[in-house]
Amino acid sequence: MKTFFRLLLTTLSSFFFFSFTDQAYALAKFSTTYQVNYTVYQSGVTHVKYFINQINNLSAVYATEFSLNVNHTRLENVRVADEYASLIPSVIKTSNGSIISFTFLNKVVGKDKKHFFTIEYDTPDVTNKIGNTWEINIPKLEPDENTTDHNIILTLPANFPQPAFIDPKPSATVDNRYYFSGKTLGNKSISAVFGQEQYYRVSLNYFLQNDTNQRRTQQIALPPDTSYQKVLIKKIEPQPVRFDLDMDGNWLASYTLNPKESFTIKVVQVIKVSFLPSTKSLSNPSAYLSGNEYWDFNDPVFTMPEISSLKTPRSIYDYVVDKLTYDFNKINRLKSQKLPASASLKAPDSAICTDFANVFIAIARKIGIPARELQGFALSNNPDLKPLSLKQDVLHAWPEYFDEQRNIWVQIDPTWAKTTQGIDYFNKLDFNHIVFVIHGQNPTQPLTAGSYKNTTSPGKDVSVDPITEIEFPQSKPTIGKLTQKDGLINMEVLNDYPVGFFGSVQISGQNTSFANTDTQIAIAPFSSTVLQISVNNRPLIKKVTAATIISINGQKYEQQIQIEPIFSPLALFTGTAGLLALSTFYSRHLYLRRRKAKASLYR
Repeated sequence: MKTFFRLLLTTLSSFFFFSFTDQAYALAKFSTTYQVNYTVYQSGVTHVKYFINQINNLSAVYATEFSLNVNHTRLENVRVADEYASLIPSVIKTSNGSIISFTFLNKVVGKDKKHFFTIEYDTPDVTNKIGNTWEINIPKLEPDENTTDHNIILTLPANFPQPAFIDPKPSATVDNRYYFSGKTLGNKSISAVFGQEQYYRVSLNYFLQNDTNQRRTQQIALPPDTSYQKVLIKKIEPQPVRFDLDMDGNWLASYTLNPKESFTIKVVQVIKVSFLPSTKSLSNPSAYLSGNEYWDFNDPVFTMPEISSLKTPRSIYDYVVDKLTYDFNKINRLKSQKLPASASLKAPDSAICTDFANVFIAIARKIGIPARELQGFALSNNPDLKPLSLKQDVLHAWPEYFDEQRNIWVQIDPTWAKTTQGIDYFNKLDFNHIVFVIHGQNPTQPLTAGSYKNTTSPGKDVSVDPITEIEFPQSKPTIGKLTQKDGLINMEVLNDYPVGFFGSVQISGQNTSFANTDTQIAIAPFSSTVLQISVNNRPLIKKVTAATIISINGQKYEQQIQIEPIFSPLALFTGTAGLLALSTFYSRHLYLRRRKAKASLYR
């Protein structure tokens, strides 16, 4: 995944004063340049080497010690050389980094004198290799007043996959070597992704139990399709009674349990994760703007000026990353307790992934940006840098927001942006986030895979393994039942495939009986949906048959659709007979009244 080393250069210097005054001491400083080489090996380990040149800017000043703080926790083969003479460094691991410290062997004194030294080590924290994809994250250099220039060279193995994303763009590229100058970098980290998509085999266990004395229907949520992932169901045993698709796009499988019955459902899926999101949404964005007990943006804490000034998803993301501090001990203290966003803002130094997600969603919804939470599985090669905050089998949570201009849901991860010291999880995600459930309408439901535990037989219910590419079948929905009611024809569209369907349905009549339609539909695997067709010019008393062309993702179906009349023959006959009977009754009533009136007149 993504790793940033945060380069904090702290020069702990002691000085010879001789005849120097305190003012001269305050003016002492160095000019320091850095070149950092990152050489990635095929194994995924990266060799990192810093070439550091220090130039004294004052005549009688020299540095005696040096300390480098890097955002990696797994360092091997740490070596330091002072003017090519080896030194023994001290390495201290912190919560999400390491500090390399050492005392200089050579004391370089004199104005404009140069002091050259190197620091190098091996680490798996720069590169994350999963299947046929690679992710490389190089930390930003945070310069102090002594830094004058820094350059980075990234060297990759031969036959590396083509890059899908590199930010910032390299100053130059020669074969498999990428050059980044200080002007190009600024104060940014380097994020790169190589490869376009990754495949996983996901095995899940769901334990259902009915403790009542009545038959009950229960649902489980399967990992669904999203704008970043496509899902193939390889096995589900036992088979559900039915599949449904909820408003958020979750795949729900329903089971009927007899009284006191329990069983375990075994699911095997293949999930293809793509780097770039696809345009895939039937969501009504306005449905993702309301507040609730967790996204409680009506709390007074959200009226703070620093929050009121936020206007864009990026500004909210930056604020959340800056405001909240990840608490590596909280998960042990509170387990997976979910807190309101307001509570996280009031205690910003004790946050886990759900807190980062909740605060982003609450602020976004407050200012009119649709947002929701994703829960699922995230592959982390180093939990110190990319923590998995929810224990058991539910491992991570992150938010997404709706980009109306592009008509897509965009996933971001402010938690990992914080713990990796600024890796960009806004402009790109990665291949390591797998969505199990989407929480939009309800902040806690449906439950995610890993939450359906058998407490009498505890074990691992979630298994995710990278696999090689496989071919997904293409869903080709068919047309099912047609029913008509009140000027609308309900057309059932069936998906009998183990993959979900998302696409367009176009309807065009060869006459004026139907309004031409072009709409988007989504169908879960092994399920159906109903599409409504408006009927124009219904006949009065006699049904007619209209020839219709129905195109589903370009696949055309010719359909003869019968259009029911406004008045059915039976209803018309019954109505006519009723009118005749009423007319006869009324005529007889008038006749009898006149006759009675005449009889009264002649008495």
